[in-house]
Amino acid sequence: MREHNPLYLDAVGDGEPLVLLHGWGMHSGIWDDFADKLAVDYKVIKIDLPGHGNSHGTCPLSLQQTVDQLLKQLPPVAHYLGWSLGGSVLMQLADMAPERVRSMTLLTANPCFVQKEDWQTAMHKKVLLQFAEALQQDYRKTLLQFIALQTLSSERSKASLRQLRDVLFSRGEPETRALQQGLDILLQADLRDKLLNSGLPILVILGERDQLVPASVADFFRTITDNRRVKVIPAAGHVPFVSHQSETLAEVKGFLENV
Repeated sequence: MREHNPLYLDAVGDGEPLVLLHGWGMHSGIWDDFADKLAVDYKVIKIDLPGHGNSHGTCPLSLQQTVDQLLKQLPPVAHYLGWSLGGSVLMQLADMAPERVRSMTLLTANPCFVQKEDWQTAMHKKVLLQFAEALQQDYRKTLLQFIALQTLSSERSKASLRQLRDVLFSRGEPETRALQQGLDILLQADLRDKLLNSGLPILVILGERDQLVPASVADFFRTITDNRRVKVIPAAGHVPFVSHQSETLAEVKGFLENV
């Protein structure tokens, strides 16, 4: 079997390990300010997913292979927080190796990102297909449009968008192949059954005005976890850890302290 190169990781702080998994098209630099505040109490480990940031020439960005690589590099047991696509990776990891997960925080994540006949709390498939098509023509423009959608309707949209733009290409440009593979995960993955069968402590944080993950998915999450562990942040979009950082931090810290 071919050995893959390690994924890039950076750690800050001391204490129990807390792993942060970023979203599509971004890299772990998006966590820096948020991670510094969590690092007061935890050893925060920030990972660049395959083909993103400093993780070039690594394994393909598929759920199975990415999780296999993560498990080789990360502590035997850790808390995990996954944002958006990172949440999908986390759901897969928790299913494959539940004994390695102390707790999981799903931040504006959806077990099934596109609408199906039995699943309407998601994006229209055609929206993601349009991004996939545009990716082949001008991936820089497509990424900029995608991060604009993440902040759309948030009450602090301009400041949030500025921060995302500043970080986006700060570690170079992501691999086009990895971007396509990430979209394929969002288009195809349906992780509902994996979550329903999970007995792990779960915190879910959603944005009331999120244009990618409807806040109404909270109803599903309430069927698998304590109602107090599903939080919809008022007036937030897809990046509440940027736009509503203090509220997001309070939810995460309060959850981790009681796991």
